[in-house]
Amino acid sequence: MDAIDMEKAQRFIEDNLEKPLSLHDLSSKSGISKFHFTRSFKAFTGWTFKSYHNKMRVQAAKALLKDQNNRITDVCYAIGYNDLSYFDKIFRRHEGMTPSSYRKQCQIMDHN
Repeated sequence: MDAIDMEKAQRFIEDNLEKPLSLHDLSSKSGISKFHFTRSFKAFTGWTFKSYHNKMRVQAAKALLKDQNNRITDVCYAIGYNDLSYFDKIFRRHEGMTPSSYRKQCQIMDHN
């Protein structure tokens, strides 16, 4: 796969964050084996498919969490997670804090 194909794969992931994408979905869409897609994607992005998908979901969640009107549960579902504790775990892994702590930090920063 070339850089253009990898950028297309990245865009597809970013445009479908709320969907339960699989490695099979992306490799089929790209027309290559899962093994080749995995190797190419990691070489291009530095991330595994799953880690990249989670990273992009967390980035989207951060934007949604800044709006105090969005409940954390709603943010969790909006970005494609069906389990609040799993969302919390993934968010903490990427940001070093829980979604509620992140929201509080944003609130403090906004008041300064």
